[in-house]
Amino acid sequence: MRTSARNAGKVSDSKPLTEVFPATRGTPALTERKRAANSKLADAMPAPEPAPASKRAHKAQRKRAKKAKSSEKHLRQFLSSVTVDGDTFSVGDDAYLRMTDDFDEDEFTEVELCQMCGYTEPQEVPMIECDRCLLGYHITCLRPPLTNVPKGDWLCPSCVSGKPRRGRKAGAGTAREHLLAGGKKLALVHIQALWQEPDGSKCFAGRWYEVPENTHTGRQKHHAAREVFLTRLVDNNGVESLWRLAQVCLPDAFAQATGDDAFICEYEYDAVWQRFRRRTSDVNEDDSDWAASDGEAASDEEADGTFKPQYAFWAEKGAKGPTKGKGTAVTPALNRHKAPQQGGSEWIEAQRDSLSGLGAAEIPASSRQGEGASPLARAQAVLALTANPRTMPCRDSERAAITSFVEESLTAGSSSGRCLYVSGVPGTGKTATVLETMRSLRRKAEAGHLPAFQFVEINSLRLPSPQHAYTHLYEALTGNHVGPTTAAASLEEMFSSGGRGGTSKRVTVLLVDEMDLLVTKKQTVLYNLFEWPVRKGSRLAVIGVANTMDLPERLLPRIASRLGSRRVVFQPYTRQQLETIAKTRLEGLDVFESRAIEYAARKVAAVSGDVRRCLELLRRAAEITEAKTKQAAASMVKMSHVDDAINEMFQATHMQMMRNCCRLEKMLLAAVLMESRARGHTDVMMENVHVRLEGLCQGHSEPNVAVGAAVAAATRLGSKRLILADPGAKRLYMRMSLNVPVDDLSHILKHEDTIEWLKDLSF
Repeated sequence: MRTSARNAGKVSDSKPLTEVFPATRGTPALTERKRAANSKLADAMPAPEPAPASKRAHKAQRKRAKKAKSSEKHLRQFLSSVTVDGDTFSVGDDAYLRMTDDFDEDEFTEVELCQMCGYTEPQEVPMIECDRCLLGYHITCLRPPLTNVPKGDWLCPSCVSGKPRRGRKAGAGTAREHLLAGGKKLALVHIQALWQEPDGSKCFAGRWYEVPENTHTGRQKHHAAREVFLTRLVDNNGVESLWRLAQVCLPDAFAQATGDDAFICEYEYDAVWQRFRRRTSDVNEDDSDWAASDGEAASDEEADGTFKPQYAFWAEKGAKGPTKGKGTAVTPALNRHKAPQQGGSEWIEAQRDSLSGLGAAEIPASSRQGEGASPLARAQAVLALTANPRTMPCRDSERAAITSFVEESLTAGSSSGRCLYVSGVPGTGKTATVLETMRSLRRKAEAGHLPAFQFVEINSLRLPSPQHAYTHLYEALTGNHVGPTTAAASLEEMFSSGGRGGTSKRVTVLLVDEMDLLVTKKQTVLYNLFEWPVRKGSRLAVIGVANTMDLPERLLPRIASRLGSRRVVFQPYTRQQLETIAKTRLEGLDVFESRAIEYAARKVAAVSGDVRRCLELLRRAAEITEAKTKQAAASMVKMSHVDDAINEMFQATHMQMMRNCCRLEKMLLAAVLMESRARGHTDVMMENVHVRLEGLCQGHSEPNVAVGAAVAAATRLGSKRLILADPGAKRLYMRMSLNVPVDDLSHILKHEDTIEWLKDLSF
């Protein structure tokens, strides 16, 4: 056999052709023509000599080591604790911060002096602190002397007599006294993260505390003497600026705090919108609207990629860790004590990233490009209801109407009151669009294009009672938690007489979500909320959000007249809009067939147009695909997988129970659904439901249903947990509400075969 010069030395002349290209088992012998063709093919295909396995493995290992060594030069290493001047600081600690170059720790005393004797001794005699002026007294030096430390708040003789509040100057006393007196040499921060830079320097991210004097309300009577507020501003500094540890506690834990460096922090404070929020036990609790603003987000190339739970707040912003920006001081912490004025370039740059925490949060880049996660797993992450996109597609006209309303309210100021009613069926993006609009308007206000304003959101689902809307609003504006009656009186004064009773000259934009839950018998709460904006000089604008489009018509005339005719209606999403939203979520992830997304969008649009159901349907289809295929990385979600998810959704237990209901029970469910939607309340009375049921029977030639039969059917539905109902003994006065999703019930009734006329009803 002849070999070409290209293959000389690689294929032997004496080797048979069948050894070079062995025939498939069971095939006949090759003909001369096939041998000639294979000979030419063998000449054209070289067979390079493979390298030894050990050599290839060694080469790959060297390549990986070189790549790892190169990447380590650009990565920072996160730490759990650092030691500075013998003191250990850990993530989650609170600490003092040096704020000046000439900081001298010797000028701060370590002990408190008695205001009566001027000494700290004798040590065995307890020294108590006045809860108003924070000065110390030996219990034996008081006149008359005390035998035990009093429980609860205690005031010194000077404060009891009504003398002006005393206190040391900022330049003297202990570190705690210097901080609370407004001194410029110390600050208080909460350590959010610790890390080591590639050059070996160690830095930390600190979230700042503020004293009441630095808030827009100033120090009020209800503020504790040691009270501080946790702000949203986070800065990065070198660990050399940390001085010593402090304790910042919730009010319940403050009684057990030891040492002089103990403070109370009950509220978080947003300086941009001048509002307060009650803290929880977790400083780093995830709340998109109150996320700490770092102002400096790291790029993916600089990130480590692995985090401990303490650093989760960085990952939520799509960053792997903080970076040290240009001009950031390391020692001491000089880059921030007094925040830049709103509207300045420094303020805009420092606050720009904080806007991602408002309203709809951006999908983290880690969800799209997470290492080790399959494309299907990343698709499930971005389709989850908790991973909202940065923008709401297909709502441009509604967003423009809301923006126009707020801008007009800010421009008009106190000249006139303004109210806006936003309505639409559930799942149409009402609240998310409003919050996204407020985020963009906040950016304009920071840039100086709009007047600064306050923004407060009230979610009626979280209120114990409708009257607690007063408490929530007053607490957000002042940081003082009082009862509904006191809060209503204070708000009445605040929004009356030209706003002289208020603490801010800014316009307040109030968002009342789930407004229909505030409807009471006398409707006093809604009347006050929509009456205050029309007061002269009130500086209040209200945006009400509810699912019922005709809610204003069902309110009392005095409320409807103040609500006005300015409305924004969110229509259910169409098939094209649902498809656009799903593709926007899945941008960069090629795991869904286009027909599969269209199929899911058509199914949901035909029932309700709820975008949440469409996203959940696609997410479940991705889960089914991943479970059925072994190689999930190379799998595609097809129409069959979406169909499996749809069948699974409609084969749920409550769906089967509704299908198996008797004729009267299905008619009663239809009457409850229609009555609930007509009245705009989730719970309805049997008396009204029975009237509507009789109307359905008379209009469709059905036999009349007695009250006893309707009550018995409601009791059976309650035992199946399809509705929540009072005991049947109340008969016409029993209250009931649906305990199943409205969309599922509508689907069952529209596809009912035994009662044909149910398909023609409008649900």
